[in-house]
Amino acid sequence: MTSLKKLFYSSLLVLSTAPVWAADEAPAAGEKQSTPSPVQIIPHAELGFAAVLSHTYQSGANGTRFNFVTMGAQDTLFPYVRLSVDVAIGARNRVSFLYQPLTLNTRTVVGRNNSTGGLPLVIDDATFPVGTPIDLSYGFDFWRLSWMWDFAKAEDTILAAGVSFQIRNASIAFTSVDGKSRTVNQNIGPVPILKVRAARWFNPHFGLDLEADGFYAAGAVLNGSAKAFEGWIWDASLSAKTRLMPKVAAFVTLRSIGGGAQGNNAYSYVSSTTSVNPFTYNALATMAVTLGVSLE
Repeated sequence: MTSLKKLFYSSLLVLSTAPVWAADEAPAAGEKQSTPSPVQIIPHAELGFAAVLSHTYQSGANGTRFNFVTMGAQDTLFPYVRLSVDVAIGARNRVSFLYQPLTLNTRTVVGRNNSTGGLPLVIDDATFPVGTPIDLSYGFDFWRLSWMWDFAKAEDTILAAGVSFQIRNASIAFTSVDGKSRTVNQNIGPVPILKVRAARWFNPHFGLDLEADGFYAAGAVLNGSAKAFEGWIWDASLSAKTRLMPKVAAFVTLRSIGGGAQGNNAYSYVSSTTSVNPFTYNALATMAVTLGVSLE
């Protein structure tokens, strides 16, 4: 929690000193100038909380179908931070850079309140008997580069579509508290995504912004691998925003991030943290509420 606060406050410091190339009298966020500057940089920072709506994980064909919410203590709220920068190039092109940390750390006892039906927890080649105290870490941080073309001609409206390229940094670990048993699965992978955005300022003090990234792939190539594998992802948000100062906007956002994968391991990379069993199933759905600020 403390590290996330430090990350957020440091980002605000960066935002406060970030250069912004815009006209002396900047229009509301989302508006296009009649004579736009060649480049406009718009940084954003968000801080809030996230809840896990559903989360199921299995590693190994004979492994436990593990429910992180009911069996893994993900039934609490988690601190949430999101940092991004939009780069408007001319009147129609918009490039964005996003860093999204998404690591959920919990601890529980295997089979507590009969959550495993009296059975041990099996993940890969590790077995955790009923009654074993365990620490769980589910990390799915990612970085995303996006490009969109704005089709709208109104100065107070954005109606854009484009593509995103995401790099996921997955790290999933189950560890007994006594340190005698542990299994770790880690990998890095590319994710191609489609992106849309619709935003409008209804007056100088109130606007709405809807943004969504998503993709589904089954088979090879489209999933970023030469092997057949099913994968899906979404990142959708609705923001209500207002203006604090001529070049500073504040917003509240409701966001859902989720995704998953199913099939035999689609990646040939092998390390000490590669699963010994090729089959994996992973399905996550979250909901977050944040307060944010952006500089135009």
